[in-house]
Amino acid sequence: YTGYTGYTGYTQLWVSFTILLWTNVEGNPAPEIVRSYDSYRVYRSIPETEEAQDALDIEIKLKEGQCEFMKEAHKLGLPSDFMCHNSAAEEVLNRVKKAGLKVETMIENVGSLVREGEEEHRRMNRQADTMNWDNYQRYDTIILWMEQLAADNPSFVTLTDMGRSHEDRKILMLKVGRSPRGSQTRAIWVDGGIHAREWIAVATATFLLDKIVEVFKTNDTSTCDTQSVQSVDWYIAPLLNPDGYEYSHTSDRMWRKNRSPPPAGSSCYGTDLNRNWDVIGFGAGVTSSNPCGETYKGTVRNSEPETKAISETILKYKSNIRIYLTFHSYGQYWLTSFGYKTELPVDNEKLVSLGRQAVDAIQCVTPSRSYTIGSAGAIFYIAGGASDDYAKAAAEIPYSFTVELPDSGRYGFLLPANQIQTVGEELWAATGVLATEAARHNTGPDPAREAEKREDRKLGLE
Repeated sequence: YTGYTGYTGYTQLWVSFTILLWTNVEGNPAPEIVRSYDSYRVYRSIPETEEAQDALDIEIKLKEGQCEFMKEAHKLGLPSDFMCHNSAAEEVLNRVKKAGLKVETMIENVGSLVREGEEEHRRMNRQADTMNWDNYQRYDTIILWMEQLAADNPSFVTLTDMGRSHEDRKILMLKVGRSPRGSQTRAIWVDGGIHAREWIAVATATFLLDKIVEVFKTNDTSTCDTQSVQSVDWYIAPLLNPDGYEYSHTSDRMWRKNRSPPPAGSSCYGTDLNRNWDVIGFGAGVTSSNPCGETYKGTVRNSEPETKAISETILKYKSNIRIYLTFHSYGQYWLTSFGYKTELPVDNEKLVSLGRQAVDAIQCVTPSRSYTIGSAGAIFYIAGGASDDYAKAAAEIPYSFTVELPDSGRYGFLLPANQIQTVGEELWAATGVLATEAARHNTGPDPAREAEKREDRKLGLE
């Protein structure tokens, strides 16, 4: 999310290199190159002063191409994680330590973790070739499963093909529910996978989809939570960035963006879909105008077919959607509005209260699972053009949450598949809380929106 920057210089060099290899003299495609992460380590530092934070920023930027932030929090006292190639690590660590920062190693060899995940994936695939949550699933498996869910349950599941990606993959959304209050039925939107490397986000969204369908299918009213789940409609889009997601499986495990072709004058692929939304704050803060940057915002607002398709669908149902919930990883943060400014929203207490209730439910499943709750802009830093800001500021949905899923850094983006079901059960425990609040909230525009606009005008943020 807002905290994840990237390997801009290295990506540019690497992509340029692979483009040369992909095409021979006759213009025929050559095999893709798989990026290796051997000899890379991930480190963590927790700056306690602004001077220390600035020093860390400077050192990583000086080694751009060899070092990159994996997660950068600009709120003092919160961890910043960065990855460095061994050839640069010693110099960076020495200089950072001279600035008074303590550094610990989080991942000894990123490449080894990537390989472990690949080996586990192959092993599990030999045991099951259908949708399951023992393993991270590929695009084709997820799409076929979603289509089958709709075909098998026509009375309460509706399939929407929101549009196509750059590489012509489907971007699907399932509506699950019986609309018990007709046009006044409240709804919750859930999505995942806007950032390619965040596999646990896709797995968690599909896990919840499976659970919700089962509750409706069996008409389970055994608990207050299952009753609440059936009192609302659910719009679930588990894979927003199918091209990037597939690329992270085949070529670069740490790929973040979509796979949009390079703009004129560049050789770098991809736009950060979570910087591309047409909303107040677009282009502000930690966004990049460099196509090689990991937070590249695109040529213009809403330039990407993925963003266009998803935003149009959200707008279609905005009067009913009471809660927008988007899954990311990693870090264990329950982030509230807004990302385009550091000032807290006028209804901050309401947003944080529901976030705290959801986290309490998570901790009923795993008591040791701690989440930091609060405003994205205040915890990390300003980053405009994100989907959660679009949901609350443009679509005027009352609640908008970004959930940075586990873990807290031991594996980072490379969370082992054997943790999928635990994370899924944790978030499933929170659905009852969210559904209860959504069901009681009035339909229509966010009641706090006009007051927020007045505050933005005072700040010159129109």
